[in-house]
Formats: sequence, C-alpha cells, structure tokens
Amino acid sequence: MPQWIASAATVVTALVALAALIVSIWASRRVARKREFELLLERIDREAAKREERIDREAAKREERIDREGAKREEAIRAVMDRSDRKFEVLQKRSDELYRQLVEITARATYAGAVPERAAEVAPATG
Repeated sequence: MPQWIASAATVVTALVALAALIVSIWASRRVARKREFELLLERIDREAAKREERIDREAAKREERIDREGAKREEAIRAVMDRSDRKFEVLQKRSDELYRQLVEITARATYAGAVPERAAEVAPATG
C-alpha cells in the first residue's frame, strides 16, 4: 500500500501542478485582456478628446464667421438707415419749403381777398 500512496501522491502532485499551470495561464490571460481593455479605453478617450478639440475649433470658426457676417449685416443696415435718414431729411426740408410757400400763397390770397382793390395791384406785380 505504501507504493500505491506514493504513486497516488505523484499523480496528485502532477495534477496539482497542472491545475496551478492552468490557473496561472488563465490569470495571465485575464490580466492581459484587462490590460488590452484598459488600453482600448485609453485610446477611445484620446480619440474622443481629439474629436472634442476638433469640434471646439470648428465651432469657434463657425461662431467667428457668424459674428463677421452679423457685423457685415449690421453695417449694411446702418448704411441703409443712414441713406434713409439723409433722404428723409432732404424730403423734410423740401416739405418745409413747400409748406412755407403754401403759407405765403395763402397769406397773399387771403390779403388779396380781403382787399379787392389791392388784388389788382398785387397781381400784375407778381405776374
């Protein structure tokens, strides 16, 4: 029986060694997969950061372009408003002049109607 125990011990020792080898390989592969996963996550994070930077740059460029276009539009609107103001001032002056002339004509007509004998004198003088 001691021989049987010795051979069983040898087999058990071999099986324990084989089991330890299998566990060791499994653990090393698990660690390798975990490291690969971590590297993949790091790569994804770097790519995401690069994309965010690119998107931020593009957004800044678009915002700058929109600001420039807005400034151009505001300038164009100011120019149109200035021209409109100048035209309005010219028309206002013309309207004031015509009103002044109308007042003079009305005053003369009223004066001529009030003094008929003077109307004959005034009409040839102005005509």
